[in-house]
Amino acid sequence: MPTSPFSGLPRFRPASFWLLVAAAAASAFVSDLPLARHLQLGASFLTDPAPWQPLTAPFLFPEGQLAGLIGTGLLQWFVGSPVEGRLGTARYLGLVLGAAVVGYLVLGLVGLAVPAALMLPHGGTTPIDLAALAAFGVLFAREPVSIFGVLPVTARSFAGVAVALLLLGPLLRGGWPDIVPGVVAAGLALVVARRWQKRPASGKVGPRKGGGGKRPRHLRIVDGREQYLN
Repeated sequence: MPTSPFSGLPRFRPASFWLLVAAAAASAFVSDLPLARHLQLGASFLTDPAPWQPLTAPFLFPEGQLAGLIGTGLLQWFVGSPVEGRLGTARYLGLVLGAAVVGYLVLGLVGLAVPAALMLPHGGTTPIDLAALAAFGVLFAREPVSIFGVLPVTARSFAGVAVALLLLGPLLRGGWPDIVPGVVAAGLALVVARRWQKRPASGKVGPRKGGGGKRPRHLRIVDGREQYLN
């Protein structure tokens, strides 16, 4: 029986898929409307004020930047989905969305000292993608990644190159303010993913009350069964 050419593709997991759908729908239907100015991060964050903008900006590309959705679709499929599979849907969403929101919030706070940083609207899923890439590089580290069947590299190397390329475009297009959310999101995701990676698979149970000076008992998980060892 012949093998399908798509059999080696990763599964597009639900959180990664619906992140793409939400961003595509919001950007397609709202980015050219006056409402977009109130949802993207901009000068109104400080002047109105509009404290919700860091929460809505990750889903809304500024007008003329919708091509970024293509990159998001590919990255969420080939990078975000494996990370989601490793972390689980809830933790993946919390990681990438939380990192993106913090990234836009940091840029908003930078605007307090440098108002010029918010002269142009900021938004889009690039910080989400950068957070996914940072986590991918940590969680899969030295595992091989084959790009379109050629150029085998480690996951860490691939993530590093991809992060650099994703930051270079906004830097050339809009200057340093455009890369602040992405840099913050990638850095935060890197730290959190490392902590999750180093977290031990099983916990320790301390000494029981009234146990005197006895050594603590340790909990070990074996084949789904809990075993206590002295």
